[in-house]
Amino acid sequence: MQIKHKLLLWFAALVSGLLLAFSSYVYVSTARFRHHSFTARLARKAAVTQQLLALNDSLAGTMLNSLPEQAEQVYTPANQPLYASADTDYTPTAGLLSQARQQGQVAFSYARPGYAHPKEGIALAYRRPQAQGQYVAIVTAYDRQGYAQQLTLRNSFLYGNLAAVVLVAALGLLFATRALAPLNVLLGQLRAPAAQAQPFRLQPLNPRDEAGALAAAFNDLLTRQEELVESQSAFISHASHEIRTPLTTIKGWLETSLAYDSDVASLQQGIRQAVTGLDRLTALANGLLHLARLDGATPLDGQPVELVDVLLDVVSTAQHQYPGRAVDLDISREVDAQAHTPQLLGNAQLLRTALGNLVDNAAKYSGGQPVALCLEMAGPDAVRLLIEDRGPGIAPDELERIFQPLARGRAVGEVPGFGIGLTLAQRIIGLHQGQLLLRPRPGGGTVAEVQLPLQRASGG
Repeated sequence: MQIKHKLLLWFAALVSGLLLAFSSYVYVSTARFRHHSFTARLARKAAVTQQLLALNDSLAGTMLNSLPEQAEQVYTPANQPLYASADTDYTPTAGLLSQARQQGQVAFSYARPGYAHPKEGIALAYRRPQAQGQYVAIVTAYDRQGYAQQLTLRNSFLYGNLAAVVLVAALGLLFATRALAPLNVLLGQLRAPAAQAQPFRLQPLNPRDEAGALAAAFNDLLTRQEELVESQSAFISHASHEIRTPLTTIKGWLETSLAYDSDVASLQQGIRQAVTGLDRLTALANGLLHLARLDGATPLDGQPVELVDVLLDVVSTAQHQYPGRAVDLDISREVDAQAHTPQLLGNAQLLRTALGNLVDNAAKYSGGQPVALCLEMAGPDAVRLLIEDRGPGIAPDELERIFQPLARGRAVGEVPGFGIGLTLAQRIIGLHQGQLLLRPRPGGGTVAEVQLPLQRASGG
């Protein structure tokens, strides 16, 4: 079912329910008013009847019948009929007479054949001078006019509500159609042949309403999808190139050894070069597989990790990998002043990989210059790690692109690498709810800034 039809049904049902409730209230109130009004008129007629009855049990005057089918009766304290008009069609029970004497006045109704509604009556008890016991005067009548007005009111409500529902349905359909017109316009654009062309963007009728916000969000999604497709295309192109290069090198060395190398030393040299190419290809494949495993991963629900221990392992590994090169770790006084060493929830091996890649890049591109690491507090619940090198730096226009897989800066020169380390580091840090930023270092080089949230200490 379409949304406009649902809106129409809900709107019509709501208005119909309100009309039904209001009509029922008015109808029931009118019926009660009719009943009370007619009962009061019957009571006055009963009072007049007992006043007109003379001491000798005869009427002292003429009874004026102002009610339709009005009939009067009078009963003695012994429940014997004392007087009854000619058109009386009701005989009271002893219980009704007794109840009237106890309560003073009792209203009642009774059904008669040929009448759509019951006839109504009232029994009024009174005392006669110098007589023992109570007499009961009974007056009955049929409220033909009241019932006719009640029927007219019911029919008016019935047909009026039906007409109102039809009108509300028509207006509701018009309202729903106009309200959903912006969405229908967007839907028509999506179904048009132009939607298959690139680039395609939705054009809302009003950019400031909800449909405009939806179109803007959809256009942003299209932009991200196009960027993702372009990034994947570039990734595939770069990956193909990076894989093809070592494969070509390995094949060249092996073909050369088969064709020209006749001594063991030459064969070993060719095989050694082929093994180097295989090592390079293996490292590239491992990096790509690692990236594939991290794609789409959810934030880690890991174990507490001692960040200082991870940094010490990373620095020790870098010092062994680059002997004679200064890789210094400085822990600020704010960190030392903490009651507990910095801990965060995550995966120690992944963090070691991410921070190790950043330190390895700094050491690899610094050209033998020192690499400095500084761990400091970034508020009460976060730390900041600064990794500074004195290498060629990264151009400002490359700061966003450099995090893409297999992307490398223009100033790397002949330094070997695949352009995967920064991508891995950024995604691993993101999985730990952290952030990685790169900025130029004053005086040359690059500063890698890593911010990581700390595990909140439990209260003691």
